[in-house]
Amino acid sequence: MEYKLEKQVWTDKDFDQMGWHDSLVYIISLKDDLELDIDYILQWNKPDLEGLPFTFWIAPATLVFKSVSNLKFDFDIDFEDTFEIVGLEKKDNNCWTIITRQGNIHFNATGYEQYIRQQPFFEFGQAISLYERNGHSLDRTTNQENPNRNREDIVQQRQKDLEDYENFKKRHLKKQELEKLSKARENNELDTKQFLLKKKEIKNQLLYFNNLLKETMFENW
Repeated sequence: MEYKLEKQVWTDKDFDQMGWHDSLVYIISLKDDLELDIDYILQWNKPDLEGLPFTFWIAPATLVFKSVSNLKFDFDIDFEDTFEIVGLEKKDNNCWTIITRQGNIHFNATGYEQYIRQQPFFEFGQAISLYERNGHSLDRTTNQENPNRNREDIVQQRQKDLEDYENFKKRHLKKQELEKLSKARENNELDTKQFLLKKKEIKNQLLYFNNLLKETMFENW
């Protein structure tokens, strides 16, 4: 499973094609430029079964606003370990606002560059674990080394997560099947014996998948 990057460095010329909704911010640094270490969500993957959550392609990225001035933080609470972007607004040519769930950052900048530092990760949530992304960074690079990515235990765990996800989908189908069965009984499309036998069969299958998914990320999804 692999995501093909359109390009690895994006700029303000690409603004209309980009979106930062739900991207996590790990570090902010201000010198002449404003730099942010983020998890950039490149793609939201629509589930192939109705009712399942989205999956995501996400990459560690460095977002750099150039020649920043008139910087203003408008936060109602203290900074947390990370905070989450809602969106990015541009007014006129150089007035920018980063809208986050914790407050807004207003500033002027001549533009931005965003460096996709690593190949994207396939994720079931909207962030990459700190360990798997290999910590924090503000490097302006497109080939950042990440020794953790190909560690045997990480590769094996990701493979197991994919297998668990397939079982999660099968469990979801069985739940839908049980709902349809109940509706069929309500509409008198099945007699009591047929209903009870089929219900028992589906319940046993659900128990099987519940046991398979015990102590996985999908246990309570």
